[in-house]
Amino acid sequence: MRIETPAFQYKNGLPFEAQLCRIGRQLPHRHPTELELVYCLEGSIHLIASEQEFTIRAGQVHSIDFNDIHYLNAEEDNLTLLFHIDLSKLPDWENMKYVFFSCESNHCYPYQEEAMRKVKDMILSLSYIYFSESNITIDDCTAALDSFIDTLITYFNWFNYENHDEYMNKELYDRFTRVLVYIVDNYKEKITVSQLASMEHINKNYFSQFISKTVFSSFSNMVKYIRCYQAESLLLTTDMSIADISFECGFSDPKYFYSAFKELWGLTPTKDRERYKAQYECALHDTSSVNYSLHEASSFIKDYIAYWHIDKTLRHL
Repeated sequence: MRIETPAFQYKNGLPFEAQLCRIGRQLPHRHPTELELVYCLEGSIHLIASEQEFTIRAGQVHSIDFNDIHYLNAEEDNLTLLFHIDLSKLPDWENMKYVFFSCESNHCYPYQEEAMRKVKDMILSLSYIYFSESNITIDDCTAALDSFIDTLITYFNWFNYENHDEYMNKELYDRFTRVLVYIVDNYKEKITVSQLASMEHINKNYFSQFISKTVFSSFSNMVKYIRCYQAESLLLTTDMSIADISFECGFSDPKYFYSAFKELWGLTPTKDRERYKAQYECALHDTSSVNYSLHEASSFIKDYIAYWHIDKTLRHL
């Protein structure tokens, strides 16, 4: 099975691109440096990405991190806007490659609702710019993009996934980022609470309490998730055995990897490999997907933006 890496057309040096399409059945793929924002405009689509599996309905947005192997399916007619930001073209790429997003309409606290409306505004506006025949360049969009990325980081990153208000402690956010970077870079090695607590100059109990308040709930879950995430990439891109993958990703025992993966992904490593292979075979013969031309997309998005703003205005009267 081959995992696709679609090539995008970036106009006028812009670090983003957009596609308006009707999705049938996608080939499993990933984007090496692009953050993908899926905006379902009509109908509904089904997403499989890492441990996630759910339906994105009309009016909902969902983010897919760069390098996430994923695919979208649809059993009904739909109209979907796929928006991609090439994070490697942003000035802060060295830090951005360790930031993971959870921009999800179906997991949105009240304090995030205004930020989600801004995300939708930005996706629609920047997509229209991309679809239009204008010669707008990156210089024209810099302020908008900076604001867009800042909104995503402030409201929709993994650190504040379970927050119930918009306050984000910068000191704790930086600590979370340092710990995440260390584990991502060293997941093949033995990693202990003592190591990380010492790195952060705090005691083990305080460190454990800190991690327990994040999306991972515990230090062991954090390490386990990152190892399983890396393992899935090997599952889907190589013919390595389950045992070899488990050792390659830092698990001390294949049985522990097997149980950890099933706990987090909801199915065994073997079943995960099989479902992606089945998807690949089915998608090879799919003819129901449609990609619209820039002119067609521009016309539709222009009308959609008008309806979107009218609806927002009426709802806030």
